[in-house]
Amino acid sequence: MKTLKLENLKLHVIFWAIFIVYELAVSFSFGGKFTTFPDYAGHYLLNIGLFYFNAHVVFPTAINRKRKSYFILTLLIIAELVLYMLLKFLLTNLLVGFNFQISRLITNTWSFFVESIWRAVYFIGLSTGYWFALSTIQDRKIIDNLENINVRNELQNQILEKTLLSTENAYLKAQINPHFLLNTLNFLYNSVSKFSEETADSILLLSDIMRYALTNADEDGKVKLALEIEHINSFIKLNQARFSQRLNIDFRIDGNPDGLRIIPLVLITLAENVLKYGDLLAGEYPAKIIVLIEGYNLTFITQNRKRKTVHDHGYGIGIKNVKDRLAMHYKYELIIEDSKTEYKSILKIEL
Repeated sequence: MKTLKLENLKLHVIFWAIFIVYELAVSFSFGGKFTTFPDYAGHYLLNIGLFYFNAHVVFPTAINRKRKSYFILTLLIIAELVLYMLLKFLLTNLLVGFNFQISRLITNTWSFFVESIWRAVYFIGLSTGYWFALSTIQDRKIIDNLENINVRNELQNQILEKTLLSTENAYLKAQINPHFLLNTLNFLYNSVSKFSEETADSILLLSDIMRYALTNADEDGKVKLALEIEHINSFIKLNQARFSQRLNIDFRIDGNPDGLRIIPLVLITLAENVLKYGDLLAGEYPAKIIVLIEGYNLTFITQNRKRKTVHDHGYGIGIKNVKDRLAMHYKYELIIEDSKTEYKSILKIEL
């Protein structure tokens, strides 16, 4: 922004330099002589001051976006003409008092004021044109900004519509009748339990997990914290069954969850990341899933060494969803420590 202002200042200096040189050339061609530098410097400073005072004070005061008062504009122009004539009168007498040669002495007061008014009107006219040009440019910028904002809003609306459509499609795809699914799992459990108790237990765990995931939360969108913790426990047990109890997972609960409630399927997302990306077969580096409860304060910690080969890299999408959901219900703190070999998350919520 400062660079832009500096460039504008340079343009103004160049313009006035050309303008003054032009007027001096015209004056010399008619008069055949120059006066002193103080004479030119004083009068041009006064004229340029009038130019900018008119453009940046008088017109913006009388005519702006909130109001347009041509009566006030007329009064202000008259006032600046009077002020200009007084200043020019004082400047001329000051130059004469210091014995500087000037182009025009005040020999006739009426003639002096007529010439001064003409000169003032000339610069006020130039200033008015400059103000109109400046206002047009500013209005154009405002219009362009509004158009850009409208375009951005339209793009955002399109993105939201696409997101909503994708969500609706995903929701429709997920519309599996929960009773049919749970009844099928119960049927499989009863059928398999006669032949393999271990497989039947796995089906029962899967049934518990699906029942929790498909069961609606209460009206406030929350469930008992104890149910969320039990859901994590069932998920770990099911995965242990998949890997013949070889997973090294330290799952601990410190504190009493009774009476506490939480939005569902938040903690499980962090726990799933451990089983999805963690190296759980290294006995010397067990993964940790720790629940700490102190009053209404919940701290949920996960920590695991990363597998060397992971087909689906990163924790980003699930973590983003967790953050979005938590932000709607709680003041929370989620600390992520992600190195090349280890991943750790610390979630703190006041329930």
